[in-house]
Amino acid sequence: MAVLVLCSICAISQESMVTLSGGYSFANIEDTDATGTGWRINGLYEFNPMGGIFAHGFGFGYIHLSATEGVGQQSIEVSVNSFPVYYAPKVMLGNEKIKGFIKGIIGMQSSHLKREGLLEVSDFDFGFYGGGGAGVMVFLRENIFINAEYEIAYASNSWYNDGWMNSAMAGIGFRF
Repeated sequence: MAVLVLCSICAISQESMVTLSGGYSFANIEDTDATGTGWRINGLYEFNPMGGIFAHGFGFGYIHLSATEGVGQQSIEVSVNSFPVYYAPKVMLGNEKIKGFIKGIIGMQSSHLKREGLLEVSDFDFGFYGGGGAGVMVFLRENIFINAEYEIAYASNSWYNDGWMNSAMAGIGFRF
């Protein structure tokens, strides 16, 4: 009976957080000299066992990048759309008003690459997505916070070159 009560207390003391964010992304795109720039939207669900400094998160997102290389008739438009899905463990430090954090990222992503110039070429591929990030959460109320973070992740693909995906994001989160 005591074991059942202790397990129940741990389950009740778990906090959950949902964060919705968006922002600016950039990366080097395969076989171009131009840096692809664009935007990102992201969703993250986290649970924080017993309100401690560690949290376990599951995230998904959409990243759109585009770049132009060349001039005039020789220009090539390149776009990349990526859908990362990942596990994100997080360590949070701070007080109840402001918490800084660092996180890891490990998961997978699927990407669609499109090149338009004299010819149009497109490809769909998937691969590894992993890296890390750091940021801050500023609590407006006990259960509502503003999130700001920087994330860098390595995205690999089997058919085209791998690269580092950078994102600077801001958003809103809810703790329950």
